[in-house]
Amino acid sequence: MFPELFHLGPIQLHSYGAMMAIAFLVGTALGLKEAKRLGLDEDKLLNVILVSLVAAILGARALYVMEHLQQFRREWGSVLALWQGGLTLYGGIVAGSFAGLVAARRMGLPRWKVADALTPALAIGTMFGRVGCFLNGCCYGKPTLMPWGVRFPHASFAALEYGDTPVQPSQLYNAAVGLVLFLVLWLRRKSFRVPGVMFWTFIMAFALARVGLDMTRTYETESILLRTPWLELTESQITSIAMALFGMLMIMRLRNAAPPAPVAPKS
Repeated sequence: MFPELFHLGPIQLHSYGAMMAIAFLVGTALGLKEAKRLGLDEDKLLNVILVSLVAAILGARALYVMEHLQQFRREWGSVLALWQGGLTLYGGIVAGSFAGLVAARRMGLPRWKVADALTPALAIGTMFGRVGCFLNGCCYGKPTLMPWGVRFPHASFAALEYGDTPVQPSQLYNAAVGLVLFLVLWLRRKSFRVPGVMFWTFIMAFALARVGLDMTRTYETESILLRTPWLELTESQITSIAMALFGMLMIMRLRNAAPPAPVAPKS
């Protein structure tokens, strides 16, 4: 756990912010590379990326604040302390995607091609974001007896809740899923013939993975919406199920609306 990478006088470099910056730079490079392959205007796509970035940060922070209103009512000034973590991923994905699609349409770009061009960037961004969570010590897992369980420092959130007990490295599980999805989508990106299908495939696959991965993560009691003797469902898991279903419906809709592939003439 390294929440602060270095401190030189008034200059501080926080690991969470550094990972988000790396995610933006790598994602932008990937997006522009895909723009060239898909024949999209790179300058316009860069504007879409900037709009999506701002909307994603605002959406992720807004949802986190709404989920922790009691905490922020005591100290409203900390709402802007993004370097401390506190971004809800789904808030960022929804706000960033919506803003990006609207911006693409207003700039005269084919919105679903734009979504596909930025999907690999979105996937790798989730990896860097979760590495940032691990370094920051937030989004930690439940206690575990597994040999790869991790112990966070005594001043960390996990240690305050569980003491010296090893916990699941839930952040790294999520980072691994982001990396795997990026590699699969990047290697298979040319096989997606219908614009928008790659984007919704990522949304569906990521959401389904989150349903399982969230079983390893610690959540506040108020985030557990369904509790039975054998199962707990959190707000995040229910959101994941809804997003996976919506993604599947969008894939079907886009494929049904796509023009039929041209038939090769007989020789």
